Amino acid sequence: MASTSTSLAPMASVTEAATGGRRAWLVARQKINVEATILYAVSVSALIGVFILTHIFRHVAVRFGLTRSRNVLLLPLIATTRAARRIFVRHLPGFTSTGHALLVVTYVALNLVFSLYRIDHSRPTDLCSRFGWMATANMVLVVFLALKNTPLAILTAYSYERLNVLHQISGYTTLIYTILHGCIYSAYFINGGRVEVLHEDVVTAGIVLGFALLFSVLAGMILRRFNYELFYIVHVVLFIVIAVTLGLHRPSFEHDQGLYAVVVLGALWFGDRLIRLCRLVYNSVNNEANVYALPNGGTRIVLKKPLLRARPGKHCYVWLPRIRAFETHPFTIVSSNPMELVINTYSGFTRDLHKYALENPAADLKVSVEGPYGTIPDPLEYDKVVLVAGGSGATFTFGMAADMLGRMTEDSQQRIDFIWAVKKHDNLTWFTQHLSNLRSHTHAPKVALKVHITNFEPAASSNTLEDAERAPGAGTLTEVISKSGLERGTDSEYPTFSAAASSTATRYDSDKEERDMGQRSEVASSTSSVVDLPIIAGRPDTETEIKNAVQSLTKNQRVLIAACGPDSLTTVVRNVAASCISVNGPGVEVHCEQFGW
Repeated sequence: MASTSTSLAPMASVTEAATGGRRAWLVARQKINVEATILYAVSVSALIGVFILTHIFRHVAVRFGLTRSRNVLLLPLIATTRAARRIFVRHLPGFTSTGHALLVVTYVALNLVFSLYRIDHSRPTDLCSRFGWMATANMVLVVFLALKNTPLAILTAYSYERLNVLHQISGYTTLIYTILHGCIYSAYFINGGRVEVLHEDVVTAGIVLGFALLFSVLAGMILRRFNYELFYIVHVVLFIVIAVTLGLHRPSFEHDQGLYAVVVLGALWFGDRLIRLCRLVYNSVNNEANVYALPNGGTRIVLKKPLLRARPGKHCYVWLPRIRAFETHPFTIVSSNPMELVINTYSGFTRDLHKYALENPAADLKVSVEGPYGTIPDPLEYDKVVLVAGGSGATFTFGMAADMLGRMTEDSQQRIDFIWAVKKHDNLTWFTQHLSNLRSHTHAPKVALKVHITNFEPAASSNTLEDAERAPGAGTLTEVISKSGLERGTDSEYPTFSAAASSTATRYDSDKEERDMGQRSEVASSTSSVVDLPIIAGRPDTETEIKNAVQSLTKNQRVLIAACGPDSLTTVVRNVAASCISVNGPGVEVHCEQFGW
């Protein structure tokens, strides 16, 4: 017995030494992983810092007139920045712009660098473990880029909807890391005859996490295109599953600092939701909306209560419990006083809203809004503003024009080129009052308004469509609106539509708000005279219009080119604007709003 005990002692010491060595290796690997994750976070933060500093520098340069300066000392800097912007602003297939593509390449490069940072290639599990850490770090970035109330909207002028593409890319990156992490570890344990490890609670949580992340990404790629409402619900539910299972997969603060990342992403998401909920509750108090059906699938919403800090051109989330009790949807603000939204009909919520407006003209609905969101350049900082819109994209350009005109003074020298292309006559009636306001405003002579009807249908007594397209105009605004079945009312600010399946479109009824009669009569008189405006048949020559606007300015002036519409339109605007950027020309700024958020 004594000899047996003696022989087992060396074996026990060897086992303890092996266990101790493995523990020391795991501790060392953990430290390196933490170091790599921190360095990755610092690098991404530094990248964000570049955009923050660039934004601050440009703001200061505009404020002190440096962008207009021809100072010899500043010319090299101006030449360098404009040469870079001429490249970065241009559209690149698969990306928003060349600058966006460069940012994505930099992001991918950072991930590759820190995936391989101080990795022992002789141990495949070291690389697998690093993939798990990189997935966790990127998950925090995914949540940060999805925040509606993101600090980047202030620090970089990039609000959440403009960050959404980066949110998606970081989500794809997180999924790739997760798949590699899970597959390599599974193969390692299965080949080593340690299948029981895969049944441990921590590993099971990781498996559920991986599938939840996979389904979330697939929902964003596929379901989002067909049913946004269902996608949104699925996306939120799956995120909660991801956050919980990620915490269960890294259950200890003492042995796994990755749990701190779980706390951070949970706090970011919950904090953002809490802010949005508080706004929604506050703005629901004593708030109602009137809804009006517009021809050709449009719907107007007019709210009783204004939204704090709302500016035309920005957007807000609207809650109409009568239409959707548990959903909010984003729409562009056309007017802030009263609060007005004009919505095109697609499917789901917008389809049901339009149907309800048809069946219940001018109905009162309980409503709430939260926001506003969106970052747009201040048009008063530019000598000329070129606004280009396609279809319902005019909700943005009309709002921006109205906001600009409302803040201009008698001494203001700014000019506005307003180009709007619509498919049919009926679409004009969505913005009849806004067209009138642009033409009758005190600063109307400073607005060059051009309206194009791409599918122009001339009256029976007119020439053929080919002749109409060759003609310089397709009639006047009054004539075209008349063809659309529009009758100007005398008792409402918005016109009445006599076409089938239409409704009266008025602002919030004056008897409900007990408006001053003098103000009401002033509104009615301004509406009763829709000025004649040439309507141009066919598509606008956007490239020529923009180039002419830029060439009309001197090299010491600045122009803002802002567009909203389908991808084909914004692509043209972006590329033309990029081609107009030159050292010896005026300063050119481009801002494009895309359909959907």
